[in-house]
Amino acid sequence: MHKINLFEDALPAGVFRRLVRAVQAVGTERMEDMGSYSTTFWFPASAAPGNIVEESVARLCALVRPGAACIGMEWWLGRLKYGQSLKFHSDRDRSLRKQTGQIVHPLWSSILYLNHFPSSPTVIFDQVLSPDGNSWIPAQAQSGKTLHAIPNHYVVFRGDLRHGVVFDPAPLPVSPDSNQAPLSPDLRLTLLINYWDRRPMPPNCRVYDGTIYPGLQSELATPASPRPRPRPAA
Repeated sequence: MHKINLFEDALPAGVFRRLVRAVQAVGTERMEDMGSYSTTFWFPASAAPGNIVEESVARLCALVRPGAACIGMEWWLGRLKYGQSLKFHSDRDRSLRKQTGQIVHPLWSSILYLNHFPSSPTVIFDQVLSPDGNSWIPAQAQSGKTLHAIPNHYVVFRGDLRHGVVFDPAPLPVSPDSNQAPLSPDLRLTLLINYWDRRPMPPNCRVYDGTIYPGLQSELATPASPRPRPRPAA
């Protein structure tokens, strides 16, 4: 794949609608102090899905085809209020970084947009962390890409790239004929997935057992196996 890849209509429409309902059922649980971004879950590549989020993760993995080195996926829910941004960073094993100082990035990072939120696009820069983790290489970004929050659009990018969410007070207009999901003025909803060649350390990354985000169990996984989808355009 390229450094940054965009898939449109990434999930089948029925699966996508069920996923959105499940995430909406979670509401604002763990949103305080950006807690949803430090509450992540591990789903092994060989495991059977136990809920609609894991089913979606499995289907998206079949779409991405991250390679034989990938042993599993780390997923979490992204929820931001209107006007809220997410500071620029690169994904890493956060518990490992905290406990040992070591910086390890996933193979691939990715974002599935669940609703229209034109005021808060994702920006990805062609920059990576320096070995000491204190600066960016190159110091000034030479290129980048802006991705708008459009339902069922799925962006996949190299796991060491710098990215964040910016607030744009003058957003692009939403197409009136869009039938994918309604515009939400309340929360920007995303499903975030990292593809790993090693399992991220606890306590950040854990196995989903329903005690956190029980609302996700309102939509159970279907027994159908995910099928590979076409590769993205360049």
